[in-house]
Amino acid sequence: MARQAKTFREYFKVNAMDAGKRQQPSGRHGWLATGLALAGCLVAGAAAAGTLGGTLQAQMQLTAGCMVAGSSGATTGLNFGTLDFGSRPGTFTGIVTATPAGGEGVSGPTQLVCSPEVLGISVQVGSGSYAGQGSGIGVGSRAMRHGSTTAYIPYELYRDAAHTQPYPAGSAITGINVPANGAAFSLPIHGQINKSNPTALPAGTYTDTLQVTVTY
Repeated sequence: MARQAKTFREYFKVNAMDAGKRQQPSGRHGWLATGLALAGCLVAGAAAAGTLGGTLQAQMQLTAGCMVAGSSGATTGLNFGTLDFGSRPGTFTGIVTATPAGGEGVSGPTQLVCSPEVLGISVQVGSGSYAGQGSGIGVGSRAMRHGSTTAYIPYELYRDAAHTQPYPAGSAITGINVPANGAAFSLPIHGQINKSNPTALPAGTYTDTLQVTVTY
């Protein structure tokens, strides 16, 4: 291997020397041609040294609006979460409250985010699937049902945590203030069960589905 490497270097040197001999200019005409070639290279190099300068603008337009925190900004088919009243024995009586949580799959309270230009919203909550059912059990314009049975738990929805402003079925509550700095805030829906009848209800899961519309 060492001998082969040496042979290669020697061959290359010989050929390079031969090439130098073949390319060496001869006489005054040869040196003149070489000088002209070098001058042409210098002119070409000088021409390629120019620059271009200017400006490039970046731009993006934002529109005023609101979204459910954690969503992609969609305005339909949204998941406002679950109004989970927890677990109680079938013999329970009294008041149980809940607020929406898990909106758009995000853990914690369901929140909205509005751009600073939006100063107020209106919220409309539908009557649900079993409105008016279970009136003999307790107070509430809406109701949850146990599977396909005729067992119902009535409940009511309010705009405020003090449960003084109920959401009417089919119409919106307007003029709900939102943070002016674009911060997230909880969806203003507060649920309350007020079971006054001591009659025991069948064990199982009671559910209802509500349509929510937020206008800004």
